[in-house]
Amino acid sequence: MRILIISDSHGKTENIEYIRKDVGKIDRILHCGDGASETDYISRLFGCPVTAVTGNCDMFSFEPESTNLNIEGKCIHMEHGNRLPFFNDTAMLDYAEMNGFDVLLFGHTHEQKILERNGRYVVNPGSISRPRDGFPSYCILETDGKGGFTFKGERV
Repeated sequence: MRILIISDSHGKTENIEYIRKDVGKIDRILHCGDGASETDYISRLFGCPVTAVTGNCDMFSFEPESTNLNIEGKCIHMEHGNRLPFFNDTAMLDYAEMNGFDVLLFGHTHEQKILERNGRYVVNPGSISRPRDGFPSYCILETDGKGGFTFKGERV
C-alpha cells in the first residue's frame, strides 16, 4: 500500500496537483491539518480516500482534531501538532511510546521530520505550500502487507 502524507496546504492546491503527476499510484492520503477543507478536492484528484484532521487554521472544518487509524495492524495517531511538544524530538518520541502509537503523524511546524526509535515513528511531512525548511515537502509511506513500514521524505 502507498500512502501520501501531507500537511499545511493552506488552500494552495497547485503543489498537490504537481505531486499527483509525480508520485504515481496512491492508495490513501493522510492530511495532518491546515487544509482540511481541501479533502474532497484531493480525493477526486487522486481517486482515493483522504483522512484529515483539523489544524489551528481550519476554522470551519468538521474534521476531528485527532484520529487513530489501524493500518496493517499498526496504530497510527494523527493530529495537527499545535498541542504537542513539537519542538522536542525526544518528547515527541516519548509521547508516541507512552500512548502506544506505532506512528505519530503531525504537521504545524512546516518542517519535514522523520524520527524512529525502537520501531516507533514520529513523522511530519512538512508543508506542501509554505515550507520553513526549503522546498515544499510531503512523505510517502509504503507498507509491505506484513506490518513493515517505510517512510520517505520528498520535496516538490
